[in-house]
Amino acid sequence: MTAGTQCDNCRTFGPSRAPGWFYLGQQPGEETAPSILSALFGNPEEPLTFCTIKCLAEWAYVRNAAAEAAAGTEAGP
Repeated sequence: MTAGTQCDNCRTFGPSRAPGWFYLGQQPGEETAPSILSALFGNPEEPLTFCTIKCLAEWAYVRNAAAEAAAGTEAGP
């Protein structure tokens, strides 16, 4: 496929505005959000896309797990 939308998690291609896909507007930073409306609606020019709820859940899990700092040390061999 040469044009359309690509899933941000699994890299699957689909037609633009494919039915069943999730489109999430990215949240702008506080310094770039001049109003409450822009904070609510995010950046419509570059939305995050996910092909299924499973893709969205996997992405959210990995993002959350990667954001946590290490809690200790691993035991060596």
